[in-house]
Amino acid sequence: MNSSDKGLTYFVYFIILVIVIFISRLLRFQIIHREDLAEKELLKRQSLQNELSALKNQINPHFLFNSLNSLNSLVRENEEATTFVNKLSYMYRYILQSGQQDLVALSEELKFLNSYIYLIKTRYRDRFSIDIDIDESFLNQDIPTLTLQLLVENAIKHNEISEEKPLQVRIYVKNHELIIENKIQPRSTFVHSTGQGLANIKKRYDLLKEKEIKISNANHMFSVKLPLN
Repeated sequence: MNSSDKGLTYFVYFIILVIVIFISRLLRFQIIHREDLAEKELLKRQSLQNELSALKNQINPHFLFNSLNSLNSLVRENEEATTFVNKLSYMYRYILQSGQQDLVALSEELKFLNSYIYLIKTRYRDRFSIDIDIDESFLNQDIPTLTLQLLVENAIKHNEISEEKPLQVRIYVKNHELIIENKIQPRSTFVHSTGQGLANIKKRYDLLKEKEIKISNANHMFSVKLPLN
């Protein structure tokens, strides 16, 4: 093969190489483009799903509040029932709003707790009582939302409440600690508990306040101490 034929052969190989590179680049571009379209389609679906979830979250509260308003109109002449519905409506609104803030003033928590107590006393009457003694100087202290309600609910869940053994819960401040305590009155029936309520409070205090809560069941008294300041 003379030099002219060799030159032509090299040129053909070069052209073929360029075409192969071009085709490979084109195929790669198409693959990337398809992957990009697939990713965009996935994001679009996720976005639509998020919008749908947000819409459901908007519908459910509105549906419940409208239902409560309808119920309120039906029991308007019954003062106790009307108060019950209003307390329940306030509690639900507070719970929804609590998802938007991690900490809340103690005064707000106590206001929410009072609504919860009203509902509980409607059920247990004189078999349940709560004594709250907190100086006004502590009312602006921030605590994780729903903490007090969870602790009172925990006491109700795990203790016997009867005519013979009424349950009393105390909430007070001592040594800059908010203390929630009650006498231990074990239920005669089994109570399933995951322990997540207290664990949740402990974790939130650690993350939000960088402080630890104290839990004790000494001397037949169950107490939880929440650090203030």
